[in-house]
Amino acid sequence: MIITTNQNSKLKNLRALYKDKKMRTTQGLFVAEGVNLVKDIDEKLTIKQLFIKESKYKNLSYLENKYGIEAFVVKDELFDAVCDTVTPSGVIAVLEKPINKPIAGDIILLLDGIKDAGNMGTIIRSAAAKGIDSVVAINCTEVYSPKSVRASMGGVFCVNCIETNSYEDAFNLISNYSIVSLDMGGKCIYGYKRVNKIAIAVGNEAHGISKEIYSKSDEIISIPMSKNIESLNAAVSISIAMFLIQ
Repeated sequence: MIITTNQNSKLKNLRALYKDKKMRTTQGLFVAEGVNLVKDIDEKLTIKQLFIKESKYKNLSYLENKYGIEAFVVKDELFDAVCDTVTPSGVIAVLEKPINKPIAGDIILLLDGIKDAGNMGTIIRSAAAKGIDSVVAINCTEVYSPKSVRASMGGVFCVNCIETNSYEDAFNLISNYSIVSLDMGGKCIYGYKRVNKIAIAVGNEAHGISKEIYSKSDEIISIPMSKNIESLNAAVSISIAMFLIQ
């Protein structure tokens, strides 16, 4: 099927999934844009729709066979108008959000008020690279927004990401984990030795960890840095911590 008008119902719904968190939540769907993302979608995930730019169809039609789904071919100007990126590579997948699994692993991540989608995606990408099973996000930007998904470089496909707006619910989920929070006033990370299962916590980009997380923390640790720099980016901080702590 070739989509030639922006009034096409499939294309209109795709635009809504890009722009509207409520639509993504209601439909239980999210979008993944770009060849590098789409070609590596985990086989356990369900692809509901595939959209390919008309001028790229010849090179990307193999994705139909790979995933066993017929693509909607979209006129170039219509495809480009939907995409977030400046130079779209030619394919968009619409996927079902994965069902949350029980939290597992000796080290998990606890994200407290992360608001930047780029930071969210970077953290999930680092978690996937480290082999961390689960991320719990409290009062954060949406894990499955198009920008977060793109920044994760496929990390959302293989990390168990649990979103909540309730500290109480989060604490119940991680009740058998000690909370180790990152804060400039904490003790040096190089002197920290993990004993139990831990949740490494990082706070909001501007305000740090909340009083709720701080009060529940078993350890407060910091990453030493030059006096010329006031702080590290939240995604960088927790990425360094997850690789340093064994």
